[in-house]
Order: sequence, then C-alpha cells, then structure tokens
Amino acid sequence: MEAAVRSAGTGTEGSDGITAADGAARLGRVAGGGAGAGAGEIHVADGRIEWLGRSGERPLPPGAELRDLGGHWLLPGLIDAHLHLWGLDLADPAALWGWTLPYRAARATADLAAMLQQGVTAVRCMGGPLGPSLGRAVREGVLPGPHIVAAGEFICSRAGTWDHAGFPQGWVEGLGIYADGVDACRQRVRERICQGADFIKVGGSVGEHTDTLRPWGDDPARLRLAYSDEEMQALAAEAHRNGLCIASHAIGDAAVRQALLAGVDTVEHGHGVTADTARRMAGAGAILVPTLSLPALRAASAAPPATSAWGRHRTAQRESLQQALRHGVRIAAGTDFVGPPASPLGPSAMEIELLVEAGMAPEQALEAATATAAEALGLAGRIGRLATGLEADLVAVPGDPRSEISLVRQIRFVMKGGRIWRDDLTQAHPRGRDAPP
Repeated sequence: MEAAVRSAGTGTEGSDGITAADGAARLGRVAGGGAGAGAGEIHVADGRIEWLGRSGERPLPPGAELRDLGGHWLLPGLIDAHLHLWGLDLADPAALWGWTLPYRAARATADLAAMLQQGVTAVRCMGGPLGPSLGRAVREGVLPGPHIVAAGEFICSRAGTWDHAGFPQGWVEGLGIYADGVDACRQRVRERICQGADFIKVGGSVGEHTDTLRPWGDDPARLRLAYSDEEMQALAAEAHRNGLCIASHAIGDAAVRQALLAGVDTVEHGHGVTADTARRMAGAGAILVPTLSLPALRAASAAPPATSAWGRHRTAQRESLQQALRHGVRIAAGTDFVGPPASPLGPSAMEIELLVEAGMAPEQALEAATATAAEALGLAGRIGRLATGLEADLVAVPGDPRSEISLVRQIRFVMKGGRIWRDDLTQAHPRGRDAPP
C-alpha cells in the first residue's frame, strides 16, 4: 500500500529525521536540515525511505495514503544504546533474583511495547538472558517493540563487576557469565555467539553505580581492573575475529584505557577519565555511552546519606562527559534502564535532556540518541538518519527540539519500519494528491 504524511516544514535527503508507512509520506519540519520553506515530504516503499524532499517536487503514487502532521517536527526514531531487558521493578531490587524468568519475560514484553509508544525504535540490550530471544520475537513479528541488538549475558571475571555488586553468589554463578584466563575468555565469546548474541559485552572494571556508596566512590580512578590486559585483549580479538563489536563496562581511567588498548568499540559509563584518556578515546574512534539516567533517578529517590553519594556520582559523570566533549569523543545516548519505574515520559527522553544539562548542545544530544547510537548498535547503514534507502523509523514532536529539548517528551507520532505504531495527530486520506491541504 502507498501512503503519505504531510506537514508544513523543510527537509532534504540526509537530514536527521523522518519516515512513513508503506508508500509515500508527507511530513513536517526536519530537525537537522532544511531546504527552504515548504512542506516536507517523503515517499516510503517496503518500509524504507524511497524519496525525500519538499512537498510537490515529486508526484505521489496513485492511491497513496496521506497523513498530515501539521506543524510538527520530525526526528529519526530514538535509539537507546544501553539498557537491560530484565523485566524488573527498579524499586524492588529483590526482584532480580526473586522473580522467575518467565514472569520477567512477560514484563519485558510490556516494557518493549511501552518504549515503542515513547518513540524508541531501536535498543541495545547490554546483558541478560532474555535479549536474544526477545530480539528474534520482534524481528519475526511475534511481539511489538523496537529493533533489538542483544549481547546475551555479559562476560565477567570472578571478583569482578557482578561479584562486586552484592548479589547472591549462587544467583550470579547460575548466570554462566564467569570467564577467568585467556582460554576461558575466548570460550565465553564463542558461547555467546552460539546463543545468538549480536555483540559482546564484558565487565571491565570492579566498579559500578553503587560504588558511590563505598569509600572509593568519590575517586573512580582508584577502581580496580576486572581483567588482565591479556584477558581483555583476548575478549576483544575473539569478538572481532567473529565479526562482532565489543562493549566494556569501564568505570575509572585505568579500565577505560585498558579497553581502548584492547580495541573495544564502545565504552559504557566511562566516567573518571583523564584528559589523556579522553584524547585516546577520540583518536581510537570509540563511542562513549555515559548512562546518566539511572544515577539521576537514584539521586532523586534515595534517602540520606545515599542522596549525597549519588549526587557526587552525578557530578563525576557530568565532569567526565564534559572532558570527553572537549576532546571530540563521540557520544551515544543510553539509559541503563532495567524496568519501571523510570521517567513516566520515557527514559530516553530523560537521557537526552540530561545530556544537554551536562553540557551537550541540543543538536549533539539528538545526534547521540539517533545517528551515533545507530553506530553503537552496528546499524548505521539501516537506521538513525533521514536518508534514502534507510529504514522508515520516525517520531514527531510539536516544535523544534533544537530550541526546546524538553519537546522530546511529547512524542505524538511513531513509525518503525514503515509501520505506524502511534498517531495522535492525523486521519488517513486515501486520495493521495487530492486530499485536503
């Protein structure tokens, strides 16, 4: 079926923003590009952008379905480059080991549907047993949800990231995440590939968010490495040999530097870095995913003395992000979402606002949640931008988010792969060019 969406606005091929349902689409203003006054229009076929330009420059196909978005601004679908599809309740930590996996899977499916309504059209699951299966279910049309790129369970050393987090040892042991020694590291990577992992996630530092409550929490540079250099290099080399990217949970300068020397593709969390390490990160082309949302939520809900500890943690994150920006490090937006309650308007919108609060320009934050996040997912040739041939993933907001970033909270229209999942704005007009203006 042909389709169209119309709105007053501007847009050119290659701008950041836009998609439509099968057929042709007339859309609105495009954040990230423009070609002068006039309504923006795109044509979509088989779920991909076929053409993009000003309204009227190209005839609509006969019988195209028209959707008019009025003066709304269009963005690519939002991308969360760091979350966990655990199906948990953030307010109930015991749920992590007390709830059954089938129940958590049911909750995770609800989380995916909610994300799609909030304008999130792609996610990267950074560790957990459900990610690969949920990704397959979404790809095959069994479940509604964003595109899912999943690591499966992430790989961790004993006395490393997960051991250090205070979870029951029997529960952690049952995850099958441990790898100690070069040979075991290679074996775990191969096991993840057999389990359907799209990339590899490793725990590179003995340090995570709750370390703000520990004596060394104010000095991330003092956090220990979880792996030897040889082990980290073996993990990265085995992932790359099999054509997969690798991401490292790395908090503290030593862990980030080790990850970069091993050739890791994305650095997760990554605060506590020196200027020299930030320069190395930029030079290596690695992407930093700073994950600001979870500490912000914790700081808002914690009781003293944890309140001040989480506040210090947020300060360290902001300082490290500013350091990275000064040295040209590429940033992708990721929330570290594990389940509600999070921001009622969507954790990705919250992360974008926090990136701006921490020093990014609105345009940079939007790029972090679209084009750069698509690179982190390994999907830069498919999603994340407005360009001919890319998949038709689109969200619409009621104004220019470059001048008011909080507009990303107000998602009014969502399209993924050419299919409309939310439309608070329009009625379809099946008459193509004859539809009312």
